[in-house]
Amino acid sequence: MTSIIFQSAVEITKQIRDRKISCEGVVKQFLDHIETHNKTINAVSDLRDYKDIITEAKHKDELLKQGILLGPLHGLPMTVKDTYNVKGLISSNGNPKLKSNIAEYDAELVIRLKEAGAIIIGKTNVALYALDWQTNNPWFGQTKNPYNSEHVVGGSSGGSAAALASGFTPLELGTDAGGSIRVPAHFCGVCGIRTTESALSNRGNMVTPKLPRLGRYLLSNGPLARNIDDLLLATEVLWNGKQQFSENPPVPFKQNEYKGQRLKIAYSLTLDGLTLEKDYEDIYKAFLEKIKQSNYELIQTKPSYNSNTLVNLWGRISGYDLAVALNKIPFKGILSYFFIKSRYKDKQWAKGMRQGSRSSAYNYAKALELKDDISDSFINFFKKYDIWITPVSIASAFKHQNPGKPLEVNGWKKGYTKGFIPFNFPSTIPGHPIVVIPIGITKKGLPVGIQIHGRKWNDYKLLQIAKELTKLTDGFIVPKMFRKKMNQS
Repeated sequence: MTSIIFQSAVEITKQIRDRKISCEGVVKQFLDHIETHNKTINAVSDLRDYKDIITEAKHKDELLKQGILLGPLHGLPMTVKDTYNVKGLISSNGNPKLKSNIAEYDAELVIRLKEAGAIIIGKTNVALYALDWQTNNPWFGQTKNPYNSEHVVGGSSGGSAAALASGFTPLELGTDAGGSIRVPAHFCGVCGIRTTESALSNRGNMVTPKLPRLGRYLLSNGPLARNIDDLLLATEVLWNGKQQFSENPPVPFKQNEYKGQRLKIAYSLTLDGLTLEKDYEDIYKAFLEKIKQSNYELIQTKPSYNSNTLVNLWGRISGYDLAVALNKIPFKGILSYFFIKSRYKDKQWAKGMRQGSRSSAYNYAKALELKDDISDSFINFFKKYDIWITPVSIASAFKHQNPGKPLEVNGWKKGYTKGFIPFNFPSTIPGHPIVVIPIGITKKGLPVGIQIHGRKWNDYKLLQIAKELTKLTDGFIVPKMFRKKMNQS
């Protein structure tokens, strides 16, 4: 059987439907590939029992013989981030207290994937407390970048992006509250979408036993893939236009479409006046030049906002959630402040978290009111421009290091969080959809990407536009360590 490890989800599922390959043969290839290479990359943190996976694949083959197709993902093996409940597998959320927590039920989005025919084979690694831009924790260890194992994969959905780039899975499911889909996609050369806030169900995600459901604001879920067609496939499966749950508005996925009109594109060369890594900047500017040559209208501008205000607001909202999670623990404000300040060396972020942890109901309501105002201003911005393009971080993937240690960019030291927060926290606040696509490889052999921002509830249109822009790039490039396997197939 020809290797299908780096084929797209669209291609694999079509071959399964056409009975050119079996579900059993497909899952065996992926499981063998994981067995051979995960010891090097450490992206997959928990796998189902091999025999159980094969039994499920055989059952799906039998269904096809009977003319029964479960859905567009029939027979497709895939992994999901270790924040989503998958019945029978560890669901740790990056929390040391949950490192042995076995989920008793599936998250809602996992249910939708299974109903569409996907075979969930395992979970992928996350950052400690799902709160970092590298993926490392004491029990599952460090996930390594398949383009260079000395470099990080981003976080907190780092295992997700690394698994995709390594060919361990054709699709992944991540979460993003401050760049957790976007930065890993950028560092690992894959695509990802942070969907419109509240578009996708969060039930069964980031669950802490005996605590109420948190993350109603800021946290958005979305798939990762190696190309936009696969993102479209996965997002449509995950989306539900019916009002299944009260917190998810019944908005049709395809309510707005891109019909080939000339695009009016806003862009920012950087954010907060930060100087990008020279190699990344050169690739980004070359990409923008290609856009100009493609007869799109390109204008250097951005939404009007104060970055410091939005970063503080991010902390106030997430800090309030943290206080609920800490529940009966005293001095929550002090604990949250010193955890962020000592681990990440960021007083501004720590101050916002402390304010949120100590917040009264009145002040929390005021914070959400400000969030609404910011969202309204972004909606007005996207009435003038089809999309807004920005960098994802200050540089390509950095070498493994302790969190909080300054990053070295162009020979200069930059505060650890300065490399990510200005590019991700402010754009989290409005709740609009954001797609990341790869745009090139640096001289060091590391991939880099861009963020493509769009108007709320225009996720389908944004993905269509992203697909057009990927035509100006080389798309996903298989890491060198796996190219020999491809050539042999």
